[in-house]
Amino acid sequence: MSHANDGYDAAREVESLSRSVAEHPDDADAWYNLGLAHKYLHDWRASADANRRALEIRSEPGDPAWWNLGIAATALRDWRLARTAWRSFGIDHDELADGDGPIELDWGPTPVRLIMTSGELREVVWGRRVCPARIKIQNIPLPESGHRWGDVVLHDGAPNGERVVDGRAYPVFDELERWGPSEIATLECMVRCASDDDVDALIDAFRVERFDAEDWSTNVRTLCKACSEGVPEAVHDHRFPAGEEEHVVGIAAPPVLAARAAIVARRLAAHA
Repeated sequence: MSHANDGYDAAREVESLSRSVAEHPDDADAWYNLGLAHKYLHDWRASADANRRALEIRSEPGDPAWWNLGIAATALRDWRLARTAWRSFGIDHDELADGDGPIELDWGPTPVRLIMTSGELREVVWGRRVCPARIKIQNIPLPESGHRWGDVVLHDGAPNGERVVDGRAYPVFDELERWGPSEIATLECMVRCASDDDVDALIDAFRVERFDAEDWSTNVRTLCKACSEGVPEAVHDHRFPAGEEEHVVGIAAPPVLAARAAIVARRLAAHA
């Protein structure tokens, strides 16, 4: 199923387009669309094969079939093919020279819309783009998302909305699948604090250990679908439910460090 278009039936498209390419084997558009349908079904080998056939018939720099081939190759961890696809699309970068190892770039921060455990696209988190088709999550996703801090997700190529920070617009990409799961657990605790500085102290206690924590009470917003896929408006600034002195804190750390959270939280509550 395509998350870009709720009315799109990828399985039905595969059936129809498979008949079409059998009857018209030189129809590059049909092969491209078949590769697209296979992409949304996560049938990466079939997607790669269909896009390669489209490119055999009609190939030029910037052809979207190169991009979808790059996504499929990344999903398959075929790094040589992925490098060929990205270079052929027109991306010039030293890391994309010939090689068999994983592509590890640093294209800076970008938001990604995650696929929740329900199968819907909903939560938007920030991450670092490590190749044209992968983002490493740097926020702590909510537990119901089925994702973790440090997950690497495969994402689609077309932006779907944007987030503006300090006057700069960042495109939001839709996740296709969880490509590299993180082993770091997500913990959640309720903390009573006298001031935001106390919450910062709790967060710092984990960051010095090279893990992370976030105050979900102040950095989680609920958006309607239109705003999530566009530019969010301030009117949708609904906080994670908590009292005036209560903070819901998300923690990304091994369970053995939960004791640290409990100790620090008790100290903070004593001063609240």
